[in-house]
Amino acid sequence: MGTETNVKEKNMIMEISKNEWARYLGDLSCVLQGWDTKVEILSAEIGAQTLSEGLPFGGITFNERDDEATIGLSLGADAESHITHSISQPVKIAFEDGSLEHGGILDIEDEAGSKTLVSFIRPYPISKVCESTDMIHVS
Repeated sequence: MGTETNVKEKNMIMEISKNEWARYLGDLSCVLQGWDTKVEILSAEIGAQTLSEGLPFGGITFNERDDEATIGLSLGADAESHITHSISQPVKIAFEDGSLEHGGILDIEDEAGSKTLVSFIRPYPISKVCESTDMIHVS
């Protein structure tokens, strides 16, 4: 029990191995679907830009064909307030566990060194049934 307290206080960052990306992102989509988000893009070319803020998380996917890899991020509740964002040639995915204020931050880095940061803001408590996994932990 003492270890759990220390982990929650330190907000652990976990890098996800590439062979687990598809499963991890699918699990994350189930566990955090509907949570409000803030999406930021960090790039040497454009600096820090906010892509969206306050849109609910719809899901995230990883697709790989031949030498082309893409991560697709879907946000929004309906057609009027919906956006998608694609990340080509991702090279690193990490997740920082959340605190009482947020559910965590997903950090995706692409081949060019740009980062997409997806912050999950804790919603009002709801009941949701998902298949349990041992990979996703939201404190």
